[in-house]
Amino acid sequence: MTTESATAAEGPVATTARTPEPSAWPGFAFVRDLPGKSIRVRLVFKNQQGATVLDRQISITPQPTYPNGRDCSQGGRQARLTVTGEGALISRPLRLR
Repeated sequence: MTTESATAAEGPVATTARTPEPSAWPGFAFVRDLPGKSIRVRLVFKNQQGATVLDRQISITPQPTYPNGRDCSQGGRQARLTVTGEGALISRPLRLR
């Protein structure tokens, strides 16, 4: 899994480093050939010492994507998951164009 976090351009004024809310950090996992049927996903987060801090499972159905618009052929399938502030793992709708 890779993670990314957006950064805003800062002016010349000195600022202190800020850590974004952990729930705002997107993560991406590339999985080849996701089926169009229900699958079980397990998400495990570990801290820097290797201790498990979150271990959740969910059943989801990956949805087709249309990178060139719905009038063109289907691309791969995707699923979107979110970990809530309370630690629940939930499925979210895809944002398709």
